[in-house]
Amino acid sequence: MLALLVTYFTAFVPIWHRKRQLRKAAKRLLLNGFGVLESYHRTTPNFLPVSLTLRGAALSFSGVIDEIGRFPIYELDDQGSRSIPRYLIALSGNLAASKLVLENLANEIEGREATLDERNDLTEFLGDRLNFVRDMLAGKELKRPQWTTGAVD
Repeated sequence: MLALLVTYFTAFVPIWHRKRQLRKAAKRLLLNGFGVLESYHRTTPNFLPVSLTLRGAALSFSGVIDEIGRFPIYELDDQGSRSIPRYLIALSGNLAASKLVLENLANEIEGREATLDERNDLTEFLGDRLNFVRDMLAGKELKRPQWTTGAVD
């Protein structure tokens, strides 16, 4: 019996160890993505961005998006609606949306500083994305956005 138990544990310890390492790495990746978003949101109100700083921020977002894309998300055990893999995918989508906004604004302000309104709009957008990710990581219930139909009476 003892030999069977030792064989069983010897066979499965590497698998359990790998799964634990994957979970830890996924959590670090989530925190890294949150940190990049939070850092740029925190610094944006302090200066008027120029196209170079916006593109630099977009590149840092791209780095995290690429890391999430290379991460073996589906090797993690839990695949539920509030699981780490779903959070990684949602974080990647939020970073991609932020990257698009940054790149678009960089193209619009090419050769000049952003205006106060442009900076404030960017800060508000990044704040919304940051709050979404913060709530997601805190385990709060997330609701889909309500889209207006645009119909006029």
